[in-house]
Amino acid sequence: MRRSICIPVLAAALALSCARPSSAVSWNERSGVFGWWGGEVALPVGFRYQQDVGTDTDVGHFTSPDGTLTIEHDIGGLAGAYANRRDALAFEELIDGSRAWIAQRRTPDSSGGTTFRFAVTFPNNGCANFFLTSNNVADAWPIQRIAQSFRPRGKSDGGPLCVLDR
Repeated sequence: MRRSICIPVLAAALALSCARPSSAVSWNERSGVFGWWGGEVALPVGFRYQQDVGTDTDVGHFTSPDGTLTIEHDIGGLAGAYANRRDALAFEELIDGSRAWIAQRRTPDSSGGTTFRFAVTFPNNGCANFFLTSNNVADAWPIQRIAQSFRPRGKSDGGPLCVLDR
């Protein structure tokens, strides 16, 4: 009998310990500032935001005013690092009190053309990733802007890095 009581209590305790905060991200449409527990960035003027449903990370996307660009985000310890050196056509690491990794990858698409993935990862500030996919290399500019606008929240102490699996 004691065993049947312990299992539900343990399951409830585990569920509470793994729960994510309900308002872990914030968006100010007027200023274009998007924030999470580890920092904040500025999106280009006019972008709209939609929070999506993630299982173990905070996910969502921003859409340009004309609907041609979509910037996605994946934030959390299990998000991995979308911007890393592995298979990168270009990689840059900016350090100004906090780390920012910017990467570009190129892959062939199904129509014989090229698809680019542009990403910025803030590995010491919540494993926050912002990325977009496009057939036009000139579409990298919003990712660069996000990287340059980053402001950390709290101390970025070189804590645990994101897993390099993306």
